[in-house]
Amino acid sequence: MSHLRTAGRDGLTPRHRARFGRSAVIPLVASAALLALAACSGSSTPGASTPAAAGTSAAGGASGAPSPTGSTFPCAASATPVTFWGWSAGYDLAVNEFNATHPDICVTIENAGASGDEYTKLSDTLKAGTGAPDVAQIEYFELPSFIITKSLEDLSQYGIDSARANEVPAAWGQVTQGTAVYAMPVDVGPLALWYRQDQFAAAGITTVPTTWDQFAAAADQLKAKDASAAITNFDPETAQDVLALMQDWGAFPFDYTGGDSLGIHFTGAKETAFAQYWQGLIDKGEVTKAADFSPAQWSNLDSGKNAARLSPAWGPVGMQLSISKTLGSWRAAPIPQVKAGDTLSGSWGGSTIAVIKGSQHAKEAAEFAQWFGGSDDSWKILAGPVGGAFPAYLPLLNDDSFLATTLQISGDSQPNKVFAQAAQGISYGQWPPIMTAALTQWTSTFAGVVDGSETLQQAFATYQQQLVSYAQSQGFTVTTTE
Repeated sequence: MSHLRTAGRDGLTPRHRARFGRSAVIPLVASAALLALAACSGSSTPGASTPAAAGTSAAGGASGAPSPTGSTFPCAASATPVTFWGWSAGYDLAVNEFNATHPDICVTIENAGASGDEYTKLSDTLKAGTGAPDVAQIEYFELPSFIITKSLEDLSQYGIDSARANEVPAAWGQVTQGTAVYAMPVDVGPLALWYRQDQFAAAGITTVPTTWDQFAAAADQLKAKDASAAITNFDPETAQDVLALMQDWGAFPFDYTGGDSLGIHFTGAKETAFAQYWQGLIDKGEVTKAADFSPAQWSNLDSGKNAARLSPAWGPVGMQLSISKTLGSWRAAPIPQVKAGDTLSGSWGGSTIAVIKGSQHAKEAAEFAQWFGGSDDSWKILAGPVGGAFPAYLPLLNDDSFLATTLQISGDSQPNKVFAQAAQGISYGQWPPIMTAALTQWTSTFAGVVDGSETLQQAFATYQQQLVSYAQSQGFTVTTTE
């Protein structure tokens, strides 16, 4: 049985280091599984912090361009200090608004690095017992790794359950275990079909595919019209997009509800059907395999080589900065379904705000976290032109002005209507607390699908063996579906 391996400190070879967009692969740190971190951490004193690192996406939101550090709003000397680690664009502006409207609390934002860099530093401070923030931005997929090590406060004791009715069910479900609430949801990345209206019409595709069978038939039509065209891009080496698509198929490969029992199901019936479908399109040359967010991907979308993109809600904002010839031609439609009439969607990306165990100001930190992810005032900023985050906040998803938003890439159409509907249909499961290692391993295991030396089905089988071996070595009882 193969074991997980790494390729350098962040698990990436140089060829793949820049490929992960908004949800970067993170280092193999001791936060995984049952390796307990020290839970006591004093809150940091607000003060000077290091400059922001370079951003990963122009789209902002969950893992976008890092915010500036600090706070420009002058706090009262008597205000309770709360330190917040976060990296996304617009977060500093939201902090300033909170401080202006909550004079008894003074939040200082510090950039400890994006995604994996922050998680490594946070894990190190927790083990050291000093230097941790009061609040930290943590993506959904990494949250269970901090929950299992008892590194996060249960926010239900601070009344955060009152926010539940205003949150997308899938987002709320990913921050809870039983009656405990370990973070406040912020944004989500529901998937939709982003397609070239003119290119579909030229190929005789008069009805946008609503099922994956229809999508495959449309791929055949496009190929018959133009042998150089492929309906979309499918990058096997980027875990987050594949896992999001698997959610849409009802084939999320993990089964976890907390504790030391874990299901890993890459070889079950639904997962195998998913792999066979996409391998079929690969074999016919009807999808490209360019690296996500690479110049090749943007070129394919702008040249007509790709007629569609299976896009998260934050995707069009960054995409319109990376293409030029086809601006205005793109439209949003619901993601195709395995079964006609279903309304499932996957989610790619998204962040939460969690209060770190041992904070000396946990009550105030919880108040800030709930305001940040669950207030009109915060979302006016987070979903604005600087932040660009797509909300898990239902009042905004149901707001007529938000739904009527237009983008240069999509002409006078209103894509938020499609993405908002998709957000409420996200098919989700709890991420397992081994995602650090799982994402690190993914690239090398699936590289053969890109170069044609293995099929997606074979990669799924190999990957399952690797994850089962790793999870068992960390003390988990693992079940699989064969």
